[in-house]
Amino acid sequence: MPKISVIVPVYNSEKYLKRCLDSIVSQTLTDIEIICVNDGSYDKSLDILNDYAKKDKRIKVINKKNGGAASARNSGLREASGKYIGYIDSDDYIEDCMYERLLSAAEENNADMVSSGYFLEGSYTTLHLDSVDYGLYEGKNMQNLRENTIYSLDKNEPGLRASLCCKLFLSEILKKVQFSISEKLVFAEDKMYVLAFVLSCNSAVILKEAYYHYIINPDSIMHTPNQDYLLYVNEIYKCLVSLYEHENFTDKMRIQSEIYITSFLVIGINTKMGFKIRNLLWIDPYYIDKIPPNSKIVLYGAGELGRRYKKQLSVNGNFKLMGCIDYGYSKFNDDILNPQSPNILLSIEYDFVLVTIKNPDKAKEVIDCLEKDGVEKNKILWFEQKEVFWKYVEANGINKYLLD
Repeated sequence: MPKISVIVPVYNSEKYLKRCLDSIVSQTLTDIEIICVNDGSYDKSLDILNDYAKKDKRIKVINKKNGGAASARNSGLREASGKYIGYIDSDDYIEDCMYERLLSAAEENNADMVSSGYFLEGSYTTLHLDSVDYGLYEGKNMQNLRENTIYSLDKNEPGLRASLCCKLFLSEILKKVQFSISEKLVFAEDKMYVLAFVLSCNSAVILKEAYYHYIINPDSIMHTPNQDYLLYVNEIYKCLVSLYEHENFTDKMRIQSEIYITSFLVIGINTKMGFKIRNLLWIDPYYIDKIPPNSKIVLYGAGELGRRYKKQLSVNGNFKLMGCIDYGYSKFNDDILNPQSPNILLSIEYDFVLVTIKNPDKAKEVIDCLEKDGVEKNKILWFEQKEVFWKYVEANGINKYLLD
């Protein structure tokens, strides 16, 4: 029996698949089996898998008709013989020491699950860690983890990150739990597996570490508008309702579940249902009231938030937009913002640089760089943009009830 079975669902991933497989076969922990499930790919993914299987006897290839990520993961799990189970998405990759580190934490603590963070790789890289206290959870303390799995209400953030791929699960429990989750789930199946597992397990270790690199793929189902989006959300809701009857599922968890569904409805309105009005409920526009009228504004950031700020400031009419800057300006081909090097600040007149980055840690990193490059601190603006629904949760005291 191998220590870990690594399951890799694969669907049309030829562009990224070799990097993914290379990161697995080069793990410092060698006692693993690698189960690759080709889920009906019509590109060269299956050929790549077969080539790797010929070179490494630890690799097993399952070829099946397309059934979606949940179906592919279940197919892999049925064949898994390892004591622990790990998952990797085929367009992502991991650091060489990941499974050695996760296994060590599991064995040292006799834990049913180990959870770590990940690096989100897009136009820039951000670190995402679990928002609960780090360390070992067992006994009565497990209920505290369960009640913070969906959200960590004191921070208005996900408690445990949804991804299966930065975690390790005890196989005997996962096989009881995962097969009970509907294969109809198109997305959020990760969160449902994690929630169901935490409800059923006896111990978990949370690490303040990250070894997984999650690559934003604009062609994935989560980034593609779909008229059936509300049907997909309904499947998540039905899955949550089925968990309400679990003996460890509390009223606080139910309220968090309802907030979780609300978040998907807001996301749907903003981007997932194909509405022509994009990102209507994405940010709070009243940041504008905090900027002195008639200010000359330079936007920092050439992403979606930069576009939204530019539109809102233009509609307001009380500001003069002086341009857009970004340290990564050369990577963007954007006719709307036309980002330039921050060096242009030396040659233009401006009152404020408005940093258009949602992630607080990344925003702070940029602000520090701007200050080092000579921008006065009082000329840099950044506004926290929590998801809009949190304002209603706070206004109605729901988060206080959940924290009591």
